[in-house]
Amino acid sequence: MAQKKKRRVSWARKALFYLLFPLIVWGIALLFWFYWYDLRSLFNKDYATKDRPKASRQNERRESEERPSKNRAQEKILDDDRKKLDDIIKRRG
Repeated sequence: MAQKKKRRVSWARKALFYLLFPLIVWGIALLFWFYWYDLRSLFNKDYATKDRPKASRQNERRESEERPSKNRAQEKILDDDRKKLDDIIKRRG
């Protein structure tokens, strides 16, 4: 019986396969991990069509009116610093 000749695979090709294959698998796993919610919405119709509550503009306006402005607090600090510096200048002059 005649035997088939085995094709020899070079050592460089084997090494390249053993290095690249795990990296490719890890890359695919990371993509699944990062985009899991997007992928889930493709296959799960209930998740994709679920209504999500949105904040109304009136609520946003109320919250902005209730909170003191950061700029105002910063202006008060600047005014206090300015007064202190004026006092220092008056003492020297």
